[in-house]
Amino acid sequence: MRARCNDIDAAWFEVGRGEPLVLIHGLGDDHRAWRRTLPDLALRHRVILYDLRGHGQSSLGDADRSLRQLGEDLVTLLDAIGLESADLAGFSLGGTIAMRVAIDHPERVGHLGLVATSSRVGRAAADWYRQRVEMVDRNDPQLRSTLDRDTADVYAQSPDEVEEGLLIRRQSTADPRGYGNACAAMAGLNAAPLDPELGAISARTVIVASEKDQHCPPKAAEIIAA
Repeated sequence: MRARCNDIDAAWFEVGRGEPLVLIHGLGDDHRAWRRTLPDLALRHRVILYDLRGHGQSSLGDADRSLRQLGEDLVTLLDAIGLESADLAGFSLGGTIAMRVAIDHPERVGHLGLVATSSRVGRAAADWYRQRVEMVDRNDPQLRSTLDRDTADVYAQSPDEVEEGLLIRRQSTADPRGYGNACAAMAGLNAAPLDPELGAISARTVIVASEKDQHCPPKAAEIIAA
């Protein structure tokens, strides 16, 4: 299904019955990143999945490279679907979007699930994001191979999932401008972390982290919880 959200056409999908739960995927992915969680979640929830601005089947629109815009896209999607509020669960980039929405629109968030995500970005990580923004901007011929290597790195702990991960990410970033937009939004968390605003989150929140996660270690979850 598609919904007009601000200046984009957002692709969204739903499965299951029960209280609404919106799943927000990570950088370079699309709604299919949640495919393994759906059988259990759909038993007790009306699960809503969508593709972020410029990812998958959602259009790019007038992207301003901000986390706030990505958050407002989600709020407008809730309006289009007719939901006054919903539980939110976000992975990585999706978690930062979920936090942004919970800060800016607390009345729209029931419960909050933050998975392998961070409220801040260090200088090295910010440089990593900026390098990929620059590659997108200059249409670098090495971008595709770089994205493939990044994907393989993400799935290093689960090599049996690399093939599916590559399929999703190659399709979702066929037009890489949405990926570049999201990278810029994440890089912005270096100069303007969410930390000072996290106290405004009123939703009951669960934070999930793993010691095996080489990209977002448990320390990031501890910072959010604190």
